[in-house]
Amino acid sequence: MTELHADPLHPLVLDADTGVAELAGVRYLASQPVQAKDGRTVLYLTEASRPMHLFKFVGPAASSGALPHGTLYVASLGGDGTCEGHGRWLPLVLARHGLSVRDGYDSLQAILADPADAACRAGASRIEGLFAPHARNDGGVLLQCDHATPALAWREALGDAASLSFAWHSAAAEESVATNLHLQRIGSAAARLRG
Repeated sequence: MTELHADPLHPLVLDADTGVAELAGVRYLASQPVQAKDGRTVLYLTEASRPMHLFKFVGPAASSGALPHGTLYVASLGGDGTCEGHGRWLPLVLARHGLSVRDGYDSLQAILADPADAACRAGASRIEGLFAPHARNDGGVLLQCDHATPALAWREALGDAASLSFAWHSAAAEESVATNLHLQRIGSAAARLRG
């Protein structure tokens, strides 16, 4: 495995063999990269140690397993308590969504160092039983830990991975498994990280 390491404001580093990414010293389980309509690269992420949120990182085209810079977003799921709804991607940046100096964040590094806390403060949705993200060209799916519960599937607005809004629904676990070939690598990486 390639040693992962990243400068707080610079590359998100992806080890494609294991499906593990690192940004600002925090490890994530990552989807396969997908390309947005404008050519940027998009990775869907969850926290590696205790998955609670769905993130996406949008940056320029990847080079040597790293995205040199970009923006980290977190998902906020809207809906009326049913099994579907519309959501939006909240940027985790200074002076937006409760992430200001007044709220205890004096730099982007402080936000990226604790993405779970930043996500909660920004109003992101906490997803119980979240396991790992899997990308499709127009969105993605999340597999639940036990693979028996429904997974969350989302479709980006206009089919563009860099979109700031999406539609989501709960989907059968079989649908999720059938749409992604990255499952076994992420599953083994998760087992190593949690073991």
